[in-house]
Amino acid sequence: MTELQSVLMRRDDMSAEEALDTIDDLRRRVSEGENPEELLHDELGLEPDYLFDILY
Repeated sequence: MTELQSVLMRRDDMSAEEALDTIDDLRRRVSEGENPEELLHDELGLEPDYLFDILY
């Protein structure tokens, strides 16, 4: 489990599966060319501390 998944589960009361789905969606969008830092900030309200969790 990544730190980002833990944060989403704790902060947003997501299940493990919902958090993984959210992370998978972010990873897909990054692979399509979107800026990962902007996604973290705009979509989740998080700092770029979790950048590596969506890049791998």
